[in-house]
Amino acid sequence: MSVWALGSNSSGQLGTGNEEDAHYLTPSILPPQVRINNIAGGGNHVFGWPQDGTQLYGCGSNANGELGEIQALDDGAKTLVWRITKQPEGLIKQVACGWSHSLLLTESGKVYATGSNRYGQLGNEDKGAAKWTAVDAVDSVAAVACGMRHSMALTEAGQLYAWGANRSGQLGCSPKASISTPLCVSAGLPPIAMVSCGRSHSVAISQDHKTVFVAGQDKYGQCGPSTSEFVAGTWRKFTLPGVAQKLCCQWDSSVVLLQPKEAGNVMMWGRADHGQLAAETNEGCSRMLVPVPVLADDVACGSNHTLAKTRDGRVYSWGWNEHGNAGDPKLQNVFVPREIVTNSASAMGIGCGYGNSFVFDQS
Repeated sequence: MSVWALGSNSSGQLGTGNEEDAHYLTPSILPPQVRINNIAGGGNHVFGWPQDGTQLYGCGSNANGELGEIQALDDGAKTLVWRITKQPEGLIKQVACGWSHSLLLTESGKVYATGSNRYGQLGNEDKGAAKWTAVDAVDSVAAVACGMRHSMALTEAGQLYAWGANRSGQLGCSPKASISTPLCVSAGLPPIAMVSCGRSHSVAISQDHKTVFVAGQDKYGQCGPSTSEFVAGTWRKFTLPGVAQKLCCQWDSSVVLLQPKEAGNVMMWGRADHGQLAAETNEGCSRMLVPVPVLADDVACGSNHTLAKTRDGRVYSWGWNEHGNAGDPKLQNVFVPREIVTNSASAMGIGCGYGNSFVFDQS
């Protein structure tokens, strides 16, 4: 399996061996015999790991320790190709990235953090970390999510814990001040099934896969068609028109993948001034849900762009495109889903960092 990259590469986070942006699909340089099936990226760093969770690889910036303990860096603060990153004991289930911090979840339900801790986003009061450090205040975790400077963990019981920056109430609780110890923020909510974080907002979907809870900044309609009333903490709610299969957030907008329908199954809301919603709006944002005309089986979000993969392996992109990350080599923002032509008959998977895109195929 090959990995192809597009977009911002100022710290070598595309793993292409240089620091030049990629405006066309460019091979990402993997160690021999290495297969990567999963990608998670942040501000200027990216992680990859195989489906079996046995080994973690990283590339890009490690200026704040966001890659953890990684094999020899190219200049002490970054790596331009994928290198092995020392991982905690256990198999990797998921990795999530903020601007300069990272979370890792093992199959046993343990959470680890590394990188900047200026806002308490590592879940402790340390100054920061350059290796994976256990977040001991929460366990039996099923999923993790990172905002730019905040973190969330969803337990197997459907409880939601949060820590880090909270200036906009994005943790789902008051007072609006940073928290360095994980706090249960789902009291008063039904059990949660999925969670994702934007720059200064958070989104959770209950186990009915239709009820959405939103918290945090609402300047660009990030809280969607919710009422202004808080249902618990700083959480507001609304209901989806279908059953959610996946949730992901850009900085100021959100994407829900619904069960397939003939007309498309991707719904979005929030900021739209750079094509983030695959539509042009007079206000530059939309509080109402906007359907995207793509029938997808997977979606992935960068800071202001989205990738979608169809069941037959086609890849579409839209949104902010300053670095070519949304697929237009002319660097124009993409307001209509644009197909990214891959190098084989079909793509096997997709992933995003904040300003970049990755496609897996069999070439």
